Amino acid sequence: MLAPDGISLSGVCKTFAGRGKVVEALRNVTLSCPTGSFTAIIGPSGCGKSTVMRVALGLESADKGEVYIAGKAPMQAANAGETGVAFQDAALLPWRSVRRNVEVPLEVLRRSTGSKHVQDMIDLVGLNGYEDALPGELSGGMRQRVAIARALVTHPQILFMDEPFGSLDQILRRQMNLELQRIWTETGSTALLVTHGIDEAVFLADRVVVMHANPGQIVDVIDIEFNRPRAATLFSDLEFHKVCDHIAEVLHGG
Repeated sequence: MLAPDGISLSGVCKTFAGRGKVVEALRNVTLSCPTGSFTAIIGPSGCGKSTVMRVALGLESADKGEVYIAGKAPMQAANAGETGVAFQDAALLPWRSVRRNVEVPLEVLRRSTGSKHVQDMIDLVGLNGYEDALPGELSGGMRQRVAIARALVTHPQILFMDEPFGSLDQILRRQMNLELQRIWTETGSTALLVTHGIDEAVFLADRVVVMHANPGQIVDVIDIEFNRPRAATLFSDLEFHKVCDHIAEVLHGG
């Protein structure tokens, strides 16, 4: 039997032990993200959202269950450059320019840092003209664009994002949502986003996965059927708010 493409978690369980107590972080988490899809995970703090992502990235091992990323075990996919990741903290190297920060994954994988390829990624995220700027010279939104370019520079099949815009104000966050939609559409990657923002999840995703805590588990998967590309006007659409309200009810146990 061939390993599934995209992102596939089946029956994943994970516990953490410490200070005399055992925390059931994930219980029987099963999730399938088909190739080219965009999935968002939402839930309260401590529900296991980030643990799902860390298990998918190979940064944590599951106690039980199976995980396949682009048809491979998580670390195999990572070592092949088939996964890219952007976290809330852009984590740029302050002494390196935009261009040199974007080149980091290529250097780690010992691939060519050909200037045209790196420039293509910088252009994709809208930072043309800032190639030689240092992180300290950039706004928060621009630093996140660099982080996304860095995540995409290996042409990964899978793009993981953990609250990439969580530190931005609401106006800039919505601008970045529009930009992320454009970037994802152009790359064709399979995307998994962890977020606390219901409106962000509904705007970006094909499906929204809702998790509850204690133990961390999936309680619902809601398909989002708005046509693409989605314009900023969708944020004020009545049907959009109905979907957001429904997800809020599920999220709070309604």
